[in-house]
Amino acid sequence: MNLIELGGDEKKLLEAALKALENAYVLWGCRVGAAVQAEDGEIYAGCNVESWISGLGICAERCAIHHAVIHGNRKIRKIAVVIEGNYMDKAAPCGACLQYIKDFGEKRTQIIMAKAENGKIKPETVQAKTIEEMLPYAINWRDKRNV
Repeated sequence: MNLIELGGDEKKLLEAALKALENAYVLWGCRVGAAVQAEDGEIYAGCNVESWISGLGICAERCAIHHAVIHGNRKIRKIAVVIEGNYMDKAAPCGACLQYIKDFGEKRTQIIMAKAENGKIKPETVQAKTIEEMLPYAINWRDKRNV
């Protein structure tokens, strides 16, 4: 899937993630923005916030999910992730964020990923996959308890 093939919801998510990226607090890595579409259709954004203390920062994906949860949404339909910088070859959530997306999503939850340069999405980098494709052996707590 490329930028042209994306539907309106996916483009809105990418735009929200790109806007959130502007607020990223980066000390050494790359700027990341994310936006989730909750089950009710609302969009919640987040950015990465780094810390000089290892482990105290937060990834953009988890920040966006927290934003949704704060507003009473505990299930997400889709998430867009936009990365700016040469730190990574591809725009993709880390393993911890993939598990978190799984915790708040479903097998078919879509992850739309792209790189940005000079404040714009690079169309050739856009890709979309399901959480099941990205993390086929995720721990599925929802199967174990009623949440």
